[in-house]
Amino acid sequence: MLERFRKYGPVFKFKLTTYEMTTVVDYEAVRSLLQLGDSKVMTGWNPPALYAMLGEDARRNLEDPAARAFSRKLMAPGFSKEALRGYLGKIEAICVKQLEAWAAAGKPVDLRAEGKALSFEFSTQLLVDFDVPEEEKAAIKRKLDLLFQGMFAPPTQLPGSRFSKGIAAKAELQQDIIRIIKEGKAAKQQQQQQQQGGEQSSVFSYMLEARRQTQTMDGNLSEQQMADAGIGLIIAGNDTSGLGISALLAILPQFPGVLHRLRQEQREVMAKFGPELSINVLEAMPYADAVVREVLRVAPPSAQVMRQTLLDMEVLGKFVPKGSRLLLSTLMGQVLTDPKLNPNLGPQQLETLDNSWYSINADTLKQEFKPERWLVQQQQQQQQHSSSSSSSSGNSSRPSQLLTFSVGPHVCLGLSLFMHEAKVLLALLARGYSLDAVNSDELLLSATMVTQLTSDTQIKFGKVQQPAEVPVAAR
Repeated sequence: MLERFRKYGPVFKFKLTTYEMTTVVDYEAVRSLLQLGDSKVMTGWNPPALYAMLGEDARRNLEDPAARAFSRKLMAPGFSKEALRGYLGKIEAICVKQLEAWAAAGKPVDLRAEGKALSFEFSTQLLVDFDVPEEEKAAIKRKLDLLFQGMFAPPTQLPGSRFSKGIAAKAELQQDIIRIIKEGKAAKQQQQQQQQGGEQSSVFSYMLEARRQTQTMDGNLSEQQMADAGIGLIIAGNDTSGLGISALLAILPQFPGVLHRLRQEQREVMAKFGPELSINVLEAMPYADAVVREVLRVAPPSAQVMRQTLLDMEVLGKFVPKGSRLLLSTLMGQVLTDPKLNPNLGPQQLETLDNSWYSINADTLKQEFKPERWLVQQQQQQQQHSSSSSSSSGNSSRPSQLLTFSVGPHVCLGLSLFMHEAKVLLALLARGYSLDAVNSDELLLSATMVTQLTSDTQIKFGKVQQPAEVPVAAR
């Protein structure tokens, strides 16, 4: 993709499996297209296999503006500040359990596998609140993996194909979820609602309650619709939480100074608020917030976003006809073409770049990963320095708005939940755990449609005093 950018500029044709895509890598153009909403661009063009996996309700929600708006209205209460406050205890319990298990292992853990395990807990407990028996978790994870692989496979029902395996896995998952719901989850949620004054236990339960209260649509979902909605939420959560958390934990050991600063922030937070985590505590963690945002910038879970034009349009001087499939590169926009970071990017600068932003390695990260970009005070200092210096490169400037979770009318509602998950994990990690990469020089993240670990990333976790001190040499 970088080579085509050099050759053809920021708008070019690119082959994605069997589909020809009009690819856009310019930050401002990508942001503008995402902000158009339904006026000129159809949100959510996806390969047919994805719709086959997620069901007709998912297709309507992605293609029909009215259905999509209604769906967002139903889900919005589940991501409100009140809802997030209610989830916080669960988030902390999940993180503590996982960190304790990693530290107790006494040996390095496989981050690709363990990141998926953590995201599975987040998804099943926070998004849908399904009590998955411990002995069934491995089987359900395997089915989710098969379904996810089938979503982007050629839609052919050949025996043994990724698509046919995904369809079979979906049917089994539907039955699993229906059974879990029937085994008393609805009664438990009703009891929690009565005890907590309307507070729900998951995004799914908030959505069902909002649907029951609306007068414009039948509030009763069929068992299959409930199962499909649950599967959709789990897939979305696994994608975001799993890839994002894995990247966060893979990158952090590369930067001892960042970990030290996180520990220092936790000492300050605990001195002011005490040891309990709360929404106020999370909001008083600007550096942790900056670390998460910088991970989302350099290793976004969704590296590309797919759309389809509804009208003829022009993008950076190039004609794009109605019906064109768009591939909007959020990754290249955030790391290469953001005008605040690379204001003078031109042909000469492009020639010096290698393909490191297709496969992100440790050396690239050491040059690019700078959480302090996101701190307002740091930005003010940089601006003051820039005004008195004529040789500033702008490379440490505060980035433009993140594109990772989209922007405008279709910004992902799950952004706030992911930020809370990641910041709770960082807070607990900084307070009581160590982490060391066994093979740090081999770190590799592949940035195709999603950004995921492709190297065998082994991380060794341990217990330390709370909050841990760091040797002076690492400061």
